[in-house]
Amino acid sequence: MRASRVLGAIAMAGSVSGAALNKRLCLFPEPERRICYSEPGATPQDLDVREINFVAEYLRAYQEEILSQGGSPFWKMPLPDADNCGEWQVTSKGSTWVMAKLVGDEPAGVLFADIAATIDGLTLEDPTTALLNCSTAGGQMGTIVDEANPYYQTQLFEGFTNKGIIIKLVKSPS
Repeated sequence: MRASRVLGAIAMAGSVSGAALNKRLCLFPEPERRICYSEPGATPQDLDVREINFVAEYLRAYQEEILSQGGSPFWKMPLPDADNCGEWQVTSKGSTWVMAKLVGDEPAGVLFADIAATIDGLTLEDPTTALLNCSTAGGQMGTIVDEANPYYQTQLFEGFTNKGIIIKLVKSPS
């Protein structure tokens, strides 16, 4: 096949896939299940467990502080800002970064306290399901959401889903 035909086929595919991109689908989704970076094929992050605990405590304290000021207790990933697998830094301590990745095709949000619970398991029925159980290797998983929390029923959460946000514990690149 001549190069001009290949380029033409790519251009046509690009115009067809443009409609799919308008749906804001995550083209490279990641699973909701917990993945510790100590698993085969992953890269252990060599995180400091004290920093992991700090970021979880900080997120809970931040939620309380923002609520006391009349703000929203939600980490939100709206579209189109976070479409096609948007990945944003939530917070950090030392060389430990907390990242959030949108893998759904709807605007999503979760409570800062739910991110904290996903990290350290402090408020979970089974704390061993949290990322802290990955220890210094770090890891990722879907946010463990307390769906019974009344904030999810408020006007502050309208237009969002609490599904589709992956939380990652990684080492800063520097």
